[in-house]
Amino acid sequence: MSWEALTLVLAIHAVALISPGPDFAVVTRLAIVSGRGGGLWAAAGVAAAIGVYVLVCALGLSLVLAALPGLSRLLSVAGALYLAWLGLQCLRSRGQLPDAPAQAQGGRAFVTGFLTNLLNPKAMLYFGSILSQALGPDLGAADTALLWSLLVGESFLWFGLVALLFSSRRVLDWLRGRLQWFDRAVGVVLLALAAKVAASASR
Repeated sequence: MSWEALTLVLAIHAVALISPGPDFAVVTRLAIVSGRGGGLWAAAGVAAAIGVYVLVCALGLSLVLAALPGLSRLLSVAGALYLAWLGLQCLRSRGQLPDAPAQAQGGRAFVTGFLTNLLNPKAMLYFGSILSQALGPDLGAADTALLWSLLVGESFLWFGLVALLFSSRRVLDWLRGRLQWFDRAVGVVLLALAAKVAASASR
C-alpha cells in the first residue's frame, strides 16, 4: 500500500471517528460517571471492536454480509435493541457516581464500548462499503498488520482524548449538579439513534 493510499484511509477514518454517534455518547458518559479509568476502558473497547471490523474486511468477510441481507438486518435489530437498552439506563440514572471501585468498572466499561461499536450499523456500513475497498483480501500481511495497528491506534487516541477531556476536573466541576440532566440528554440521543437504526432495518 502506498503512503498516499495509507494517508487517505487514515484521513477518512479520522472524519468517521469525530462524527457524533453512539461511541462518542457512551465514552463521554462513562468518563463522567465512572471516572477517567472507565472512560479509557470504554475507549479501548471501541478500538477493539474497530480492530475486529478491520480484520473482517481484511479477510473479505464483509462480502458475506453484503450477500446475506438477512444477517445484516438481524445485526441491525440487535444494535437497535442494545442502543435502546443503553438509552433507558441513562434515563433511569439518578446522576450519582457508582459505589463500585474503579477496578470493577473497567471490564464492564470495556464491554459496553466494544458492543456499542460492534452492534452499530453505521460502523458496519462504513467498514463494509468504504474501508473494505482498501482492506481487501489481496492486501499483503505486512500492510494489513500496519493498517490494523494504525486504525486501532487512531481510534483509541481519539476516544482516549474524549475520555480524558470529560473526566477532567474542570468539566466535572461544571457538571456537578447537572449530571442527571446530562444522563437524560444522552439517553434521548441513544433512543433516537436506536429508533433510526430500527427504521432502517425495517426497510
